[in-house]
Amino acid sequence: MACTKQFQNHSRRKRIENAIWHEYVYQRQTIQQLSTKHRRGKDWIRDRIRNIPTREHNHTPQPVVAIADVTFFGRSFGICVIRSPHLKKNLYVHEVTHETVDVYRQGRIALEHMGYTLQAIVLDGRPGVRQIFCDIPVQMCHFHQKQIVTRYLTNNPKLEAGIELKKITTTLCNTTERDFTVALDVLVYHVVFLSERKNNRPYNRKMALYP
Repeated sequence: MACTKQFQNHSRRKRIENAIWHEYVYQRQTIQQLSTKHRRGKDWIRDRIRNIPTREHNHTPQPVVAIADVTFFGRSFGICVIRSPHLKKNLYVHEVTHETVDVYRQGRIALEHMGYTLQAIVLDGRPGVRQIFCDIPVQMCHFHQKQIVTRYLTNNPKLEAGIELKKITTTLCNTTERDFTVALDVLVYHVVFLSERKNNRPYNRKMALYP
């Protein structure tokens, strides 16, 4: 009678598990995508992910500048992460079903309970979240700022003003506040000056920025 048992090399199994974990976490592959790629059932993939041992982080109370965001891997499964780029470490990780203001509130409470003092934070600009951190400096993530501009301009703006603004936006991550403001003011002045010349009206900077 033939034996139906199957044996698998331990090191090979670990390599597969590590590959699945890397694809799931860093490449944001879904359970369905991993199931198709590795030719395994969804439950098998879920078991591999659950069985990956997590490392315990030692937390040293200190002042930090943090980045907070929520990433979704499906409609109702997301991970809220608050990370310190200077420490190169995730300080807070929590599973969520929705990205709400309370998710960020609980994250801040947890950090302060661990002894961290938030000096400043970078957010994605979600309405209401800024109020959770109203007592410290808040900056909108450069990536999300660029995404907002692209939403209005599209990836291939046709008008000259849009093309120039797109160029200025690409420098956002590698410029200073002063240089970016100067470049933006020059563009606004140029566009409004030509427009008001056409309408024979004097240039007004406040009207240019807040029409």
